[in-house]
Amino acid sequence: MIIGITDTLGSEHKFQKYLEWVRGGSQNVETVTLSYAANNAGALSSCDGIVLTGGHDVDPQLYNGPLHHPKIVSVDRKRDDFEMRMLERALHQGMPILGICRGLQIANVYFGGSLIPDLEEAGYRSHRSANDSMDGSNHSVIVEPASRFSNLAGTMAGVVNTSHHQAIRELGAGLRVAARSDDGVIEAIELIDDNRPFFLCVQWHPERMPEIAAKNPFSTTIIGKFLASAAVLIS
Repeated sequence: MIIGITDTLGSEHKFQKYLEWVRGGSQNVETVTLSYAANNAGALSSCDGIVLTGGHDVDPQLYNGPLHHPKIVSVDRKRDDFEMRMLERALHQGMPILGICRGLQIANVYFGGSLIPDLEEAGYRSHRSANDSMDGSNHSVIVEPASRFSNLAGTMAGVVNTSHHQAIRELGAGLRVAARSDDGVIEAIELIDDNRPFFLCVQWHPERMPEIAAKNPFSTTIIGKFLASAAVLIS
């Protein structure tokens, strides 16, 4: 099984957490790093699933957001365009898709949704990492009862980490909310179409949640079901 993971093009230490998490989910997993810098979009055709990772703020031009907002930083339009192409191809090929943090945001923008440029400015409490730590702070999450994610997680509430300053404002077409934080921020989305393979995007970082619980359903269950879905496609 080969899983494509988009390069964060930032902290190597943080990126390694994605690799460790995915590879730790099964003994039969290889990973390939996808990025515009490596010019390897074609490698997706050999993959059985894709993970859209965290990192840069999405270019506000893509969702009619404020072009000169002081809190929007580290925009990489080449990465935005590359990952939306990867998402489009993955959807067309019917492969399992998992988005994490920025991965949720770029997916929502791809489907025509918009983002809140800065949560604190919009009146929400801070969802940023404490002291810019890698693991982040924690908050509770409430799962939507009618979502497929409720069956996947096997629970209606839990605790996740938090390390972001933006979030979904308007939901993209064909998507539905799967979970929210206790202050109402959208924390997980899924496709309305029940016939497609695994598609889940979460705002938290399941690849770096060992401080919460070793068997947290919002981390270990997600990677287990994602890889199981990829395995079905190649069996």
